[in-house]
Amino acid sequence: MQKKVKEKPFRQYITPVLLGLRVYRGLILNLCGVKTSFFCGHKLTYNCNLKCKMCPFWKHPIPDSSLEQEKAILRQIYNSGACGVAFEGGEPLLRQDLEEILAFSRSLPLHTSLITNGTLLKSRINEVAPYINGVVYVSLDGLEKTHDTIRGVRGSFKKAVEGICAAKQKVPVTINTTVIAENVDEIEGLVELAKELGTKISVAVAYEYSNTQISSMVNREISKIANRLFEMKKSGYPLANSSGYFKVMAKEKKWQCKPWTMINIDPHGNLVLPCYVHNDYASSLSIFDRGIKSALSGFDWKKIENCHKCNLHCYVEPSLVLSRDISAYMHWAFHISI
Repeated sequence: MQKKVKEKPFRQYITPVLLGLRVYRGLILNLCGVKTSFFCGHKLTYNCNLKCKMCPFWKHPIPDSSLEQEKAILRQIYNSGACGVAFEGGEPLLRQDLEEILAFSRSLPLHTSLITNGTLLKSRINEVAPYINGVVYVSLDGLEKTHDTIRGVRGSFKKAVEGICAAKQKVPVTINTTVIAENVDEIEGLVELAKELGTKISVAVAYEYSNTQISSMVNREISKIANRLFEMKKSGYPLANSSGYFKVMAKEKKWQCKPWTMINIDPHGNLVLPCYVHNDYASSLSIFDRGIKSALSGFDWKKIENCHKCNLHCYVEPSLVLSRDISAYMHWAFHISI
């Protein structure tokens, strides 16, 4: 067991500034033609205790990497120039060594966040909170009945809300919501819930996985909810997305995807290029064989430079940063929502 991280009081104020400066460094490098990632989404496991309709990973569980392998992966992420990492799954809280993984990530140092379905959060938040200097993202995809249906397990909504209430006492919490046809009428209700719970909420539109069960929505439905969310944001609701993202979502703003800004690494240290949308979750490019920097510089990005296949904020937001969208820059660099 590693020692708990003890930061001096001023660190809580200076960390966002340092993160912003490192994002700015990445911005300069990218503008100079050097493909540099800002953040990394690292799936610690494909194992999960839910069976979500929009997610394919729980259907294909693979053995988890060891703790030492995870440390090697994190060293690679840090050496690539990335500012931070968001641990996801599957369900990362299923890993009993999560505390050690988070502690090592923060010690490098990396801006360390956690993405979870929230059902195990209440029981484990005391263990993991000392090592999270980023955000805990909890997935809620509808109000109680709808959420439980989408997630495939009864009672998951209640447990997630309990987890949010426990976690927000110790770390910043943001609700993650994926908009699909089944929950589009409840998105405003979820924004209201986030306000009631005292958390932020981030909204994204699901894309059509090749092996999942979701209902698609026509563009006019997406535009309608995007415009409504933008109005709610201007009215003071705690929407974490940048204003630029909602304009993209509503097809009112053109953007060029730059997926290398948000890299994805699977449980075995394979770099998913160019992204999960095009890659279909399959990757044989080990970061240990080639290295992240080399892989990014050697990939032919021209073949997807005009891609608008998804509206996933993890790709849209950093791509907007490179397009000099001030709202996206403030969102990613300083966690300030404008």
